Amino acid sequence: MKKSLILILSILITSCSSDDDNSESDPIYGCTDEKSLTFDSMADTDDDSCIYSDLTLYARYNFFQNIPITNIDISIDGEYIGNIANGFIWPNGPGNCSSTGTVQYQFQNSESIDWNATIFLANGQTISSSGTKSPNRSIECIKISVTN
Repeated sequence: MKKSLILILSILITSCSSDDDNSESDPIYGCTDEKSLTFDSMADTDDDSCIYSDLTLYARYNFFQNIPITNIDISIDGEYIGNIANGFIWPNGPGNCSSTGTVQYQFQNSESIDWNATIFLANGQTISSSGTKSPNRSIECIKISVTN
């Protein structure tokens, strides 16, 4: 009986200590990218749950040096993503990230993007506006005027 009790206690102790070892190595899943809106500082294993900022490109002015702007083509990393037509002007910026007459882009990861606006003027000339932007962990909707 005494040997059986010692054997049972030794099995329980071994079982408990191996469970404790496993709990220390259990991964904590979540978004591990610090530039993500859904960053989880407790996570040590990325689970593809990261969500990044939206970018809204808009026109603040409808003239360039007294020449009307007729159209604006927007590209991200060299790829055309949309157009701002004449008449959609937001002097103080749009109210949200999906306002009429703006072009939206959602960051897919923490990498910076290069944006370019080709601005068509009524006299047939074109001008460009461009920049680089990264997602921002604390700003859900980043707004950029392409006609500054």
